[in-house]
Amino acid sequence: MRNNIHFTRLLIALLALLACSVTLRAQATSSPPANPFLDPQTGLTESELVARTLVNNPALAAERQGIDSAKGSVAQARLRANPSLAVGGLKEVNGDDNRFSIGTEIPLELFGRRARRTEVAEQKLNSTRATITDKERLLAGEVRLRFAETLAAARNVDFVEQLLRANQDFLKLMEDRVREGAIPSLDAEEVRVETNRIESLRINYQAKVEISMLALKEAVGMQPEENLRLIGNLEQPALSLDKIQLLPLARDHRPDLAAQRANEALANAAVRQQETEAKTDATFSASYERPNGGFALSAFDAAGHLRPIRQTFNYAVFGIRWTLPLFNRNQGAIAAAKADVTAARNQVTASDLALRHEVTQNLVRYQAAQERVTVYRKGVRDQAARNLEVVRQTYGYGRIPLLDVIAEQRRFIDIETGYTDVLFDAYASRVSLERAVGTSLP
Repeated sequence: MRNNIHFTRLLIALLALLACSVTLRAQATSSPPANPFLDPQTGLTESELVARTLVNNPALAAERQGIDSAKGSVAQARLRANPSLAVGGLKEVNGDDNRFSIGTEIPLELFGRRARRTEVAEQKLNSTRATITDKERLLAGEVRLRFAETLAAARNVDFVEQLLRANQDFLKLMEDRVREGAIPSLDAEEVRVETNRIESLRINYQAKVEISMLALKEAVGMQPEENLRLIGNLEQPALSLDKIQLLPLARDHRPDLAAQRANEALANAAVRQQETEAKTDATFSASYERPNGGFALSAFDAAGHLRPIRQTFNYAVFGIRWTLPLFNRNQGAIAAAKADVTAARNQVTASDLALRHEVTQNLVRYQAAQERVTVYRKGVRDQAARNLEVVRQTYGYGRIPLLDVIAEQRRFIDIETGYTDVLFDAYASRVSLERAVGTSLP
């Protein structure tokens, strides 16, 4: 009888320790867990990873070459048209007459053709820059989400590892009591099954955190074998946000909307260019000619000498050649460019409407996620931890079977890992909202 009382006290103490460790783990989510994927001293924060991504991601680096290409187009558009040089000659067959000429032609590019061409290239550069900035926004959001996925998987690993160690200690105690003949072997086997089940959970979450880390490295632009440790926390302070406040902020900062506006400006510039090309243009020409000709006769010169009749002349020739837009006045090109303007304007309207819906939907999701975190933290996790402690103590006094303790522990595992999902959803909703706004939330 005394041994049974002693065992009961030891069992209650161990179960209380187990409940205490799980409860402390549930409450200490503000500090990074002791996990090989996390390092509070040398780990990289979310913002550091995003900054590294914008520098190292090879796909983004390839996209940025489009900016250099657009800059080259602007430089090319600003150049004046090249003049042309013509050199020629004429020689009479079986005769002495000949002619030499050299001349040049200079396109005048009237009515600001070069300015219109440059304007189109500059608007194309603006559109390209805004498009690349939007890809940076989307890539940064992807990195932040993968960062949160890794934190969530690491949190579950840490929780399950602590729970596994407590159950292993409990299993050792049960095995000792079985050898002493104090309890049936079935109780120890039930604990062994539950311990192995938790071990399988640990293996599963360990694989998930490794996969999440590899996906994060891929987005950042790191090699799979590179060492990476993180520092961060899924729990974020709740923000009080207003749609009226966020919509103007999104219109000012969303680069995809800026890209659509730049496309509209580009379409308008293309219309002006086509209208300019429909006007007349001119080419200035200037040349020098030196003909040498004569007759098959002779005559006396001023000195009275008889000489062949032959003379060399020097001519300066100049003129202007005009193009006359009588038939082709770029009617089709102008109509197509105006249609592009209408399409671009409609696209701006569509992007603005999509932006409003995206911000509104993500704001609703963010607010709901924050409410879920509050309810889950105060009304679910704490109560579940207390329930598990009560059930374990009740089993220690021999009032309920061990299977009830195991069932309650499984419910607690589901609740605690479910809380990780709730925290991740709240974190992800904030990332999505900031991505929808195009900047950090105020």
